[in-house]
Amino acid sequence: MNFNTIKKLSTIIFVLFLIDGCASKKDIIYNFDDNKTNLKNFKDISIQKGDILNIKVSALNPESTIIFQNEMPSINMTNNIDLMKITGYLVSESGNIEFPVLGTVSVLGKSTTKLEEYLQERLKKFVLDPVIQVRLLNYKVTVLGEVSRPGTYDFQEERVTLPQVLGTAGDLTINADRKNIVLVRNEGDKMFNTVIDLTSGDLTNTPYFYMNQNDIIYVNPNLAKVKSSGLVGNVGSLTSVLSLLLSLTILFTR
Repeated sequence: MNFNTIKKLSTIIFVLFLIDGCASKKDIIYNFDDNKTNLKNFKDISIQKGDILNIKVSALNPESTIIFQNEMPSINMTNNIDLMKITGYLVSESGNIEFPVLGTVSVLGKSTTKLEEYLQERLKKFVLDPVIQVRLLNYKVTVLGEVSRPGTYDFQEERVTLPQVLGTAGDLTINADRKNIVLVRNEGDKMFNTVIDLTSGDLTNTPYFYMNQNDIIYVNPNLAKVKSSGLVGNVGSLTSVLSLLLSLTILFTR
């Protein structure tokens, strides 16, 4: 093997090495364009089947609300979500809850705010100036794939964003495909999925910036991660093989 041939092979290996090591900044950096941000896209989440609601009724005369309290008096419920779930109102498969005095109440599709207004109006005949607070107790989002800590996470607020959820899961790994985040969402009895590009800069103007309860997020691996799962799947492995062949060729042709 002459010097020119060796030189050409070395050049090819060097180029392959550069290709393997280079990644576009746009492929890695998140892009949340402040000039396009429209936080008005947030809308109250809708109550779904299987949700657990904490409903608190209060008034100037506490004795008039005792019948509507759904708590364990012997247990301190303050800030204990798990205990509150035990005494909460479970939304049935038919979309109803059983509420004291009122009986069966349809809650499916209502926001917590709308349910507060509805119960307040219904309870006026039993309680003077009632104040209703409705809270969703089992708001959860599942994160899978290329994140540091995949799992199902509970949140105590209803205004939760996709970046918050990803941050809770420890953020995306270096092997994540930031242009191919799959969101699986339930709407009524239907399930659909959509692909989210975190580098597009337009995420805040979509219906997917804010999460819904029971959303599932799957972070796909990037191309380099997929290729590396093979025997000689990526450019780095190929470069190593070619380097070895070149070294052996030089060794045996001297």
